[in-house]
Amino acid sequence: MSLTAVTKALIPCGGKGTRMATLTGGAAKELLPIGGVPMVLRVMEECAASGINEVLIVSAPGKGDLDAAVRSAAGSPGMPTTVEVVIQEEPRGLADAIRLGRSFSRGTPLAVALADNLFIGDAPGLSQLCDVYHRTGKSVVAIVKLTAANKDRYGPTPIYPGHPEDNEFIIERIPNRGPRDKTFDLRGAATAFTGVGRYVFQPGVFATIDEVEAKLPSGEELDDIPVLQLLLQRHRLTGCLVRGDFLDVGLPSGYLEADVRFGAKQN
Repeated sequence: MSLTAVTKALIPCGGKGTRMATLTGGAAKELLPIGGVPMVLRVMEECAASGINEVLIVSAPGKGDLDAAVRSAAGSPGMPTTVEVVIQEEPRGLADAIRLGRSFSRGTPLAVALADNLFIGDAPGLSQLCDVYHRTGKSVVAIVKLTAANKDRYGPTPIYPGHPEDNEFIIERIPNRGPRDKTFDLRGAATAFTGVGRYVFQPGVFATIDEVEAKLPSGEELDDIPVLQLLLQRHRLTGCLVRGDFLDVGLPSGYLEADVRFGAKQN
């Protein structure tokens, strides 16, 4: 199957980072250092290593320090060639942030990489999703296997019923998201699979987002889960079982672990 190469990525950075306030002191959480490198630049490194040469940062009002940092990194060794910044005036949900990339993507596939999710493995996490996208032609969400032993290090993402086939994960159903103040719940199981913050979307995702928004009650967030559910229902979504370790650096415990592990890689 011949598909357009994935060369553009969107990195949502419009959140308030309330779970990390004890570490940020009110600054942009995306600038917290991971092994001496700001979190958002770690994600940009992963993008560049995955063949991405254009990045769109979805920022928020008052994050001028973040905007300056990402723009100055553009074209540096190991970084994407160009970086643009767009402002999400209000944090209305992840799908709302994604649709700000409509004109940026210009009818080509769009990767999405959350700044507070990182991977350590034998290949960049996003590159693994791109491989599945090119093999299947479907939009792809990153899937990781979590265990009861480390469940408290991850946020409130739902369990995805399904099964792996090599590095693809055949998703049977995508449940609704749990309360945001909770951690991952395995419901008594020793292990479970869940979707995390890497995606590759077909160009038609923006029409799907518009369709989901049209049915939303007034004032409700435009989240990614209903969009993924609709794509799955229409057989346009699959999963990529990412090789390597997943680190949720949007939680203080995950951030501290990532800081140590990325620091050790450089020493």
